[in-house]
Amino acid sequence: MTRADEPILVTTAGKSPREEQRERTRRYLITMGVRVVCFILAIVLFGLHLHWAAGFAVAGSLILPWIAVVAANAGPTQSVGTPALYNPTRPRELDGPDRRDGTDERGG
Repeated sequence: MTRADEPILVTTAGKSPREEQRERTRRYLITMGVRVVCFILAIVLFGLHLHWAAGFAVAGSLILPWIAVVAANAGPTQSVGTPALYNPTRPRELDGPDRRDGTDERGG
């Protein structure tokens, strides 16, 4: 959260809801795709009589839906702090009629 006197940086803004949903959907679909591969691999491994390896594939196909739902429902990550390139500067003050050399702007 920023204070009222600090500017809001575009680089610290969160993602749009549409972009966030797109990323969550993508994570879910990738995880479920891996689940389908595990399920097919389990069938193939059982056919090859590699029951111990098929057991791992079955376990993966049973656990991955839970992981996919948890990962898809995870909220956005919050960035802590300010960007590394951001260097807040103090507001500059306007010079008054008196200059530093002792003369004013009218020459006197």
